[in-house]
Amino acid sequence: MTSCIGKHRVDVWKTMTIASGDSLVINKIKAPATLEIKNLSDDNLELVSELTMQKSIEALSEFNYRLPKKSRLILVNPNAESISIHLHYASSKPILINNKELR
Repeated sequence: MTSCIGKHRVDVWKTMTIASGDSLVINKIKAPATLEIKNLSDDNLELVSELTMQKSIEALSEFNYRLPKKSRLILVNPNAESISIHLHYASSKPILINNKELR
């Protein structure tokens, strides 16, 4: 018999809207996570992180990144209009976005 402990993967696909002047905060993660973010709007989305990475997601483009353990990422909408994104993440543990676990 083999153990399944440690082999469980969290794989979430979610379409979300970020209101004007608002942000989504991916809290410090407990395990590395692969992120895929598609900007579905005509405006740029700013990225804030202590990591060395790009600083924005261009309009109608995609961002792929492997977020390391104990890191966080903030997606900021500085525009006058709301921005829609399609977020996909995969990790061995759930991540919290704005202090809520996505399912």
